[in-house]
Amino acid sequence: MNLTKVKIEELLISIHHVLTNHLNWKVDEISFLANGVINAVFLVKEKNLGKLAIRTPWRSEENMMDKHSSGVISLKKEAAISEHCQKYHIPVPKVHLLYLSDDINFLVSEFVLGDDQEISSFEIGILTSQIHKVPLDGLSIIDQNEQTLSSIIAHRIAERAQTLSQLINTNIVIPSTEEMEAILNTSQTNNSLLHLDVRPPNLIGKNGRIQAILDWDNAFIGDPIMELMRISESQEIAEKEFLKGYKDVAIIENTKEIIQSIYRLDTALMLSILFISFIQDSRKRGHYLKRVNGLSQEIKKYTG
Repeated sequence: MNLTKVKIEELLISIHHVLTNHLNWKVDEISFLANGVINAVFLVKEKNLGKLAIRTPWRSEENMMDKHSSGVISLKKEAAISEHCQKYHIPVPKVHLLYLSDDINFLVSEFVLGDDQEISSFEIGILTSQIHKVPLDGLSIIDQNEQTLSSIIAHRIAERAQTLSQLINTNIVIPSTEEMEAILNTSQTNNSLLHLDVRPPNLIGKNGRIQAILDWDNAFIGDPIMELMRISESQEIAEKEFLKGYKDVAIIENTKEIIQSIYRLDTALMLSILFISFIQDSRKRGHYLKRVNGLSQEIKKYTG
């Protein structure tokens, strides 16, 4: 399912109707900016508030990549985590309004202006470290539901492996969810807030400095090794430079390879499904299918 011009226009009209008729805002202009896998983003110019960014889910619930995903959950997570991060000076857009209804759901945030200058992987490493050091201070992630990250990842790997097996008509052999969860639970690293989608498209920069980090759809509380393995496996950031900025590389050195491999497998499975079903890219699809096979074999050696 792709975001069509017809769907963009439908969303634009719905948002404009709510802003002007339900909220009595004075909208001077509204235009489509971009979209991700879950949300479309619109730029609104409002007479009193100025430029605003509005995120709204565009993909139907049944067409989400993970069956536990939800457009409403996406917006609620973004709002709650952004408000929490702002208290600790993490650069996130200020949230103005979360609007939920039977007709349309959207989140209104400050519009942060950036430029095309590249943000260094070193700077991204510094920011990721700062996020991992944010006090949790009672923060609750709506779709974590008091589950441990170990439990979530173990079950998600099983679900993703089943989905990918069906897509490629090949059985992917992995340990049981109980075995994977038990292995992940042996990690000695303290829990942190994890963004879990740290990459250039989710960062707004100006003059090479980060102005804001967006898109907390994937966020959880748990082992920061998960974040580091996802960044490494995704290959969208220069890893050596990133780790220089992150600094605390000892947590990787002190984490068992089997734990690292399980977290990597979760990412490789997700990217394989992404490049088969959602984004047509044969090169990346082939790469991540090989990674799934290789990581599955590595994990099998440890677990027998």
